[in-house]
Amino acid sequence: MSKNLADNIVTLRKKHGLSQEQFAEKISVSRQTVSNWERGIAVPDVETLNLIAKLFDTDLSAIVNGENSGTEKQKDTLRHRTALLLASAALMIVHFILAFSGKIYMFPVVIVPGLLVGLSALIHFAFRHTTAQNDFSIIAGFDKKKDNIEIVRKQLATIDLLNLAVVFLFNILFFAMYVSPEDSPHISSMIFLGIYILTFITIVVGVNLKMKSR
Repeated sequence: MSKNLADNIVTLRKKHGLSQEQFAEKISVSRQTVSNWERGIAVPDVETLNLIAKLFDTDLSAIVNGENSGTEKQKDTLRHRTALLLASAALMIVHFILAFSGKIYMFPVVIVPGLLVGLSALIHFAFRHTTAQNDFSIIAGFDKKKDNIEIVRKQLATIDLLNLAVVFLFNILFFAMYVSPEDSPHISSMIFLGIYILTFITIVVGVNLKMKSR
């Protein structure tokens, strides 16, 4: 069991891009202690294991048994995010078809469904590329030595999921524009866009604050 535990600690440490010295500093032990754990010479006590679990934002089973529950959850959210993006894209296409058929002005369709789905797709694929390449340099203020990479991954996934859910909701609410007075679609579309921008800012700030408080 100690050999399995040692291998899991090494895997988690390297996955988060930490050297033995950096890892030791974060949990207030010596580098030699970490080295002994990773060689199977010594085993962390329960309190230290809890500190390691908190540092890597995982549970004890992932450390002791090597269960990659975090990765499975990330895969699940990826499926949900992809489904939301595809659903929003399908609704956007419907709105454009209706605009071409004269059911609504084209300008509001471009501003709301078109722009929102385009932005959400850009954010989605940028975040996926960032996590796949393990390169978070696009994030302002990111410090590989100080920041927990796994938490940053979850931040990006959560922001992406909430943003896509909002865009999907806005695409549904946009159908109300078809019954609005003829002189209001342009103004209403700008209001939609303004609300979306405020909502996205709220999502980013809220997720960051929640993750930092954990």
